Amino acid sequence: MSDEKTSEDKTDKGGAVKAGPALKYSLLSISLVLTSAYAISAALPAMQKSMPDRSLAQIETLATVPTISVVVMVLLSGWIAQHIGAKRTVGIGLLLVGVGGTLPAFVTSYPVILASRLVLGAGFGLFNSLAVSLLSHFFSGNEKATALGFQNAFQSIGSAVMTFLAGLLLNINWHWSFLVYLAAFPILIVFWIFVPEVKQDQPVKGVMAGQKVSPGVIGLALLSMVYVCIQAGFTVRIPTIVTDAGYASATEVSNCQSIATIVGMIAGFLFGAVYKYLGHYILALGTLLMGLGQILAAFSHNIIMTGLATVLVVAVSMVYIGTYCNNRASELADANSVTLATSFVLVGCNLGGFMAPYVLQWVSALVGSDQNVLIAYGCFSLAVTVFALLMAIRIQGVKRVPTGRDA
Repeated sequence: MSDEKTSEDKTDKGGAVKAGPALKYSLLSISLVLTSAYAISAALPAMQKSMPDRSLAQIETLATVPTISVVVMVLLSGWIAQHIGAKRTVGIGLLLVGVGGTLPAFVTSYPVILASRLVLGAGFGLFNSLAVSLLSHFFSGNEKATALGFQNAFQSIGSAVMTFLAGLLLNINWHWSFLVYLAAFPILIVFWIFVPEVKQDQPVKGVMAGQKVSPGVIGLALLSMVYVCIQAGFTVRIPTIVTDAGYASATEVSNCQSIATIVGMIAGFLFGAVYKYLGHYILALGTLLMGLGQILAAFSHNIIMTGLATVLVVAVSMVYIGTYCNNRASELADANSVTLATSFVLVGCNLGGFMAPYVLQWVSALVGSDQNVLIAYGCFSLAVTVFALLMAIRIQGVKRVPTGRDA
């Protein structure tokens, strides 16, 4: 090691930049708000009561519509970052999250709230792929897989805290739930102080000419789209299911979602170790847990069973599925196309989130009830588990022990 080491970054013999604690946790801090679009889901029943002229699908769309602007800005964020710098891009994104996120706390107009949610999504989209690619810039190999697990854990921490606070504020008024997005402002300050601009000789690549996406990455993007659609549908509909059944309040459901995201945080921290042990079989474990959680929720008649189902669906299964897809996409991409591959997966995730209320409405009409929707989702996931097992056997047969980049 050189004597000229700093607390912020050092370079190893291979040229990879290693982050010190301040830089590392400042980079991770931006992930605290990344998955907070659904933090206000428990407020949806109250919002529908105050806007009786709007359908349930329209109200649920307020939770998922940020994903549309996320998709657009994810595709543009790399290009924007190359022109104004990654640091400014993230900074503007956090500013949009703070402003767009909190605006519904002061208005009741559906069109204005819808527009503010699109602004929120634009903010997420500006730094969504950068939250992953900047970690890939500072980490590689096993360190990268572990860092991505930490990134997922930080998403869970932020989602848990914001969902819990939104549930508490819901006891005052549904408008107050949206004040949780004020968290974007202190995160912006911390990020701006401790994260340097990526130097010109170490560019953050965006969606540019010369980059390629393999069929495997497209498959991972489609898989992500399907499972985020299933998870988001569960997240936005479970408060209505529970309150209609009458065995718990919306605040109690919000608390369950907070607990679930805390469990997701733990699962995220452990992802690197679990992946090192299970390798590609971790995807099958994720889809299995998703299926079991959906079926458990379908037959639940108390908040404890629903809470356990929420943990399985919202937290553990999606940590395994989502982090695996991101990590595997970066493995399948060539060195010049990692950010593009990550962006494709993120686009799939966000399209799935936006589609969730409408897929729910369609499947519900097809199978007849919300309970049957959960059963259908569960059976689908169990079927996918068989496919994921076969794929893992095939991949592990070629490379039986995950090492190097595969770890």
